[in-house]
Amino acid sequence: MEKLAGLFERVAVNALMLLLMLTILFGTALVAWSLVDELLHLKTLVGEPKVLFDIFGLFVAVLVGIELLKILRHLAAAHEVDTNLVVQTALMALCNKVITLNLAEAPWTTLGAVAGLIVSLAAAKYALQAR
Repeated sequence: MEKLAGLFERVAVNALMLLLMLTILFGTALVAWSLVDELLHLKTLVGEPKVLFDIFGLFVAVLVGIELLKILRHLAAAHEVDTNLVVQTALMALCNKVITLNLAEAPWTTLGAVAGLIVSLAAAKYALQAR
């Protein structure tokens, strides 16, 4: 049964890595397409902040995908999850949320929750580095 579980884990992780690589590839193409499209439709040399934030959000989402791929590669090689990589990826995903969050419309509870998550993840990263 243990052999079957190991085989299943390898197949599932490899399938997830393949799907994630395709997602990263298409996400990168989407970032490039969005940037080129915005540059072609730019009437003046001043870009709109909302458009820039949208492109930055897509960019960071692709970076989060790359970090997830690192986690899966480590899982496939070592058969264990690296907690430091998970915390690092969570921080990047949270940064994506901060970049795409409309501060003018966000309630104070959301801002407080995001701030609390950032502090918690930073403390976890510091604790993992200290060991």
